[in-house]
Amino acid sequence: MKCVSDIVYDPRHKLELDLYLPDNLTADACVIYMHGGGFRRGHRSHVEAGHFAQRLTDAGYAMAAISYRLRTDISAFSEDDQAHIQAQIERSEKVGLDLSPNLYGASFVAAMEDLSNAIEYLWVEGERLGIASRKLGILGISAGGIAGLALAYPPMPWVRRVSRPDAVVALSAAIVHPWRLEPNGPPCLMFHGPQDRIIDMGNAQLGAARAQQVGAPVTLIDTKVKGHVTQVDAVLDGTHHDGTPYMQLVLDQFARLRDEV
Repeated sequence: MKCVSDIVYDPRHKLELDLYLPDNLTADACVIYMHGGGFRRGHRSHVEAGHFAQRLTDAGYAMAAISYRLRTDISAFSEDDQAHIQAQIERSEKVGLDLSPNLYGASFVAAMEDLSNAIEYLWVEGERLGIASRKLGILGISAGGIAGLALAYPPMPWVRRVSRPDAVVALSAAIVHPWRLEPNGPPCLMFHGPQDRIIDMGNAQLGAARAQQVGAPVTLIDTKVKGHVTQVDAVLDGTHHDGTPYMQLVLDQFARLRDEV
């Protein structure tokens, strides 16, 4: 595995990514890694990023671990967008989510926008960087997973302003706008476990139930592993009840990114 560090993908906000590539510096497709931290903290170089990068590059993918804006205040948005964000917060609460408002407020929207900008950067520069396919996946942890799932099914005021991924894998996350799910959206795979004190399993189940109702391609896997951060190790090293390693399910989800699929 090789890593090209500190690539500026968004000069306006001075945001960078680290691009992990197979040893031959060519990849079939690319997966964007979104770290967790509640949209308040965290970094793209967390140790788990390297673990996922190794698994993905071994399978022939590139992985772009991105930084994104943290602790974004609502004042960073236009008055119209501020009103939209507040309306979305209220609606999320009404549908039954019991998450911290930080996980679907202004900082969340900023992260979703930054993730979209990373997609657009890789669309333009991917071939030059050694990536064969223009299709892009997202692997998001906790808050990063929330942003990835939301970008797959973006809020209506942003639907024409952001670019959607082709597949999403989210760990310890939830769909914060379940009313936006639709049958023809990108496939999403969620891993979650019981006794998660940060993002309760019930929040993930709410989105999965809505997906089943409308026929959206969203799957929730209960790893049976307790806790929030423990889901990373569960997915890296654990096994589904049918005997399939969870990482194989992750790779199967991203197989659709390859141009020949």
